[in-house]
Amino acid sequence: MRRLLLVIGLLLLCLTTGCEYKDIDRRIFVVAIGIDPGEQKEHFKVSLKLAIPQGDVTKIDEKMQILTEESSSISEALRRMKSKVEKELDYVHCKSLIIGEKLAAEDIRHVLDWAVRRRDIQLILNIAVGRPEALKVIEVKPPSERIPSNSLIMAMSGQGTESPFIASVYSYQLMRNVYENGKDPILPVIEAQGKEQFLINKIALLDKQKIRLVLSPNETRLFNLLTRSNLRTNFPAKVDNGRYQYYSESSSSSYRIITSKEGGPAIRYKIKIKGILEESSTQEIVTHSLLRQISDAGAEALNQDVGALLYKVRDSGLDPFGWGIHYGARHWDNSTEFRDWERLYPRLKFQVEAAVEVKYSGMIR
Repeated sequence: MRRLLLVIGLLLLCLTTGCEYKDIDRRIFVVAIGIDPGEQKEHFKVSLKLAIPQGDVTKIDEKMQILTEESSSISEALRRMKSKVEKELDYVHCKSLIIGEKLAAEDIRHVLDWAVRRRDIQLILNIAVGRPEALKVIEVKPPSERIPSNSLIMAMSGQGTESPFIASVYSYQLMRNVYENGKDPILPVIEAQGKEQFLINKIALLDKQKIRLVLSPNETRLFNLLTRSNLRTNFPAKVDNGRYQYYSESSSSSYRIITSKEGGPAIRYKIKIKGILEESSTQEIVTHSLLRQISDAGAEALNQDVGALLYKVRDSGLDPFGWGIHYGARHWDNSTEFRDWERLYPRLKFQVEAAVEVKYSGMIR
């Protein structure tokens, strides 16, 4: 019996065709995808940025190629683009998905659904909004870029620059926030400035479908301050006629939702920053007394700016901070808690208490 099973197994092995693995020299790697609305109604214009592998590892510059195709579906556009190249398109190294601003202003759910379902694209794909369109963004090639689209990947993922104006959003995070009650999604905005430079210093706030509000660079920095610990950036402070800038070495933010009947519903934010004096417009000698005044002035400016941002977000009807999830986690009536929150939300007031401590002024020789 064992011999019979062995013979049958050997025969089955002989009938197998083997795997469909293709060598690296027969592949072209897709490193970025851009999706814009097509010229025809309900069509997509899909663009791929391709990195062509070079056999010589000593080469400094890698070759790149951009393919564009328009179709009524994203999948169909990708299938048609396979006819434009002689090698297999490989998506395992794709780390960036750029959605054109016009498309993001209409509906992102179709694109997001495709990106999450695609089996050969990872869920750690960085997603952003491209301005004026996605194709212009993926065409950008900075002079410092050695690997195609590497500058875009490093900027969006935070592996390179640590900018206070950039927020990284992965596809799994975006999918979760689109379909989860109590928190609305955000996306960074990438602006193409010619063929050699891009700018990422804004955040787009979305409802569950499309862009509703785009924050300014300073509002984006404050948003990151409230949602990220130890944000490395600088803030202004004005004392009398002197203007100062202090650098935040460490920062933290926390909030508490207050639903007592007295005074109405409110959210109390506490912000703590420790920093150093980085710039001064005066020649005045820095003393402990002056550092205290700078700290107080910086805290007062933060109270006003953060408060203005919070009221702006509330008035838009969006909740990118996840206040609704926080409220629901502390109220256990699943049938009514979100209806209660929707009733409370428009009446929210904000209390911001910033504590800034500028410890020392640096070293000057």
